[in-house]
Order: sequence, then C-alpha cells, then structure tokens
Amino acid sequence: MLKVSYLSHRNILHAEMCLASDERGALILWTGEALRQTILFPALRLVAPLRVEGLEHLCGDGPFLFAANHSSHLDAPLVLASLPGRLRLRLRVAAAADYFFNTRCKGALVRLTLNAFAFERKGPGREASLEYAQHLLAGGQSVLIFPEGTRSQDGHMQPFKRGVGTLALAGSVPVIPIQIEGAHVAWPKGVRWPRRRRVQVVVRFGAPLTFACPDDPLRVAALVEQAVRELANAPTCIAGF
Repeated sequence: MLKVSYLSHRNILHAEMCLASDERGALILWTGEALRQTILFPALRLVAPLRVEGLEHLCGDGPFLFAANHSSHLDAPLVLASLPGRLRLRLRVAAAADYFFNTRCKGALVRLTLNAFAFERKGPGREASLEYAQHLLAGGQSVLIFPEGTRSQDGHMQPFKRGVGTLALAGSVPVIPIQIEGAHVAWPKGVRWPRRRRVQVVVRFGAPLTFACPDDPLRVAALVEQAVRELANAPTCIAGF
C-alpha cells in the first residue's frame, strides 16, 4: 500500500516557509544543534568512528549543494558531524517525504535533529521540492541531497538522477561531491538497527564543481556522479571525529 506523507506537494513550500519565517526557525535550529551535540554525535561515535577528509575544499560559508552517495540511514548524520559548525548550522538535508515525513512525529523529529525538509522523490510533488531547495540555496543556505534517490541495497552506488543537475544549474552554487565509505557496513538497508560492532567510516569531500546554463541536467548529474565515484580512491587531509 502506498504511503502518503502528511505534507502534500501542494503545501510543502508554504509550510516550510512559515516555519523559517519567524522565531520558531531559530529555536528549531539551536535546539536541533543541542540535540546533535549531546545525543546524536556521541551515539554516532559509538557505532561508527568517523574520519573526515577533504575539509580544505570547504572554503567560505557557502551556500553549497552537497551531493553524496547513499547506502545507510547513517549518511546524513555522518555528513552533519563532518562539517564545520559554520556550515552545519546553515545546512538543510533533503529527506524523503514518503519515508521520513509520513507521520507528524517522525517528520518533526527528523526536521529537528537533522535540520531536514520533506523532499518528494516522485510525482508532481517533486517539482515543488526542487523549487523549495532552490529557494533555500538562493537564501544563502546549503542543501544536502542524495542523488541516487534511495539507499543502495548492496552498498554500490546507483546512477544519479537528474534532480541534482537541475539544482546545480538553477541554484548557480558550487557542488561539493561527497563519498561516504563504511556506512553500509555499519547500518545496511533492511536492517532495523546499526550493527553492534564498531565500523570505521570515512566521509570524503571533493573539490567544488561549478556549472552554468545552458547545460543539460542529465549531463551535470553524470559529472557529479563521476566526481563522487572518483573520491573513493582519493585520500586527502584527515581530521578525526
């Protein structure tokens, strides 16, 4: 049976703008950061010790469009933990509306802890989600997107969808490719909880990519995918977590 998120594609943009337009936005932001520092990140260290590479590529305050491979529920928390505070506090995570926002409680928790927004992966709501992501980038906030559209079943990267190309061209911001290694071993798709044994995870940031119109979104998506794949064997400067 198809699950429908409580935020339809017709009101995603309106609801998110309302939340960000008043004092609640700042309250949610700082409450979420407090939860990340006191609960989420310490728990992450127990499950998946993190090594971060390529921080030298993150110059300035953005905005950036971060594009990462996706094989685990740990991916978004790992990227958040890897980023300097100046970027993490201005990052919004695109989270699947049909999975993370199918109930109000789950949606509120994900929005608070990951600073996420509902992203419709299919159907007419997809255009509204892309529009809202463009609105965030235009407003100076960075966006994290997983261009495969879903977690990989076996840990191998799937082809990137054209949405990342559309955002890269419409947003006119640098695209930061991210390679996440080890997360699938720590918490693979289909497993209810992370595995008990600690698994070393690496988050590797690549050099920024820039694109300009006119260009083909599919071509841009393919280039971003290639950059993420190439990061698998491109170690750079290392920071511990």
